[in-house]
Amino acid sequence: MNKKVLKYAIRIILSLVALYIIINKVDLSKAGTYLQQARWYYLILAFLSFFASKFIASFRLNRLYRTQQLYLSERLNVKLNFLGMFYNLFIPLVGGEGYKAFWIKKHFTIKVKKLVSSALLDRASGLVALCLLSVIFFWFSQFEIPHKNLVFLLIPLVYFGYWLVLRLFFRSFLPAWISTSIYSILVQVLQAATTFFIILAIGIEGQMLDYIFVFLLSCFAFILPMIGAREMAFVFGADYLGLNMELSLAISLLFYLSLAFSSLLGSYFVLFPSSLEKELKA
Repeated sequence: MNKKVLKYAIRIILSLVALYIIINKVDLSKAGTYLQQARWYYLILAFLSFFASKFIASFRLNRLYRTQQLYLSERLNVKLNFLGMFYNLFIPLVGGEGYKAFWIKKHFTIKVKKLVSSALLDRASGLVALCLLSVIFFWFSQFEIPHKNLVFLLIPLVYFGYWLVLRLFFRSFLPAWISTSIYSILVQVLQAATTFFIILAIGIEGQMLDYIFVFLLSCFAFILPMIGAREMAFVFGADYLGLNMELSLAISLLFYLSLAFSSLLGSYFVLFPSSLEKELKA
């Protein structure tokens, strides 16, 4: 069996397991009621906030590309970013990163290893910023642990660790460390804002910061190779910390819809690939 097909089959199996766990853990009818009652104008703001986060994320990746002497116009890079999102969500057997690497390698002279490293460090930068925001929202949340102040030590440790990895293994990417870190913080702030608007849409009045904190924690689950990982992590996290699981599932599903609608924009470049070729000529 082809390795890619096997990997995709494993992903489907894990996704089905995650969905089964969620179905048995949550009152779906109650979660559906929350979804039906959501106020559409806040959902529009949530979508715009998420779209802006992905737009800025494309600039972050382009900074990494430029350290490797790969010069894409910002317009072309944004288009490729949304094309990659479409492939990741709707054509996972191909994968967004794989298709982007294939397209760039076809039109530019660059080693695949550099493209893979850029994609890896792009995600790593996002994870570091996610750690930063998680610590901040944890501090403002109602959850208490002994010596809560000490969680702030994680911020310099994580950033120093990321810088050290770049210094030791990806030295050529170091010039982009500061700019990509700033972009990553902006991306995570906008995604936290997306969650905030979704919470307003559903009408949650209390523990708003707690829900955002748990959602940020659940975002770490995206490294798992399955659909529904974030939703499952959010539901279990909410249950463990005493939050409403049905509300948590509704928030996560609406966030997923923001991702889906943004990813659909990439279908234009699948249907009209000449729009990408035009950027090369420009």
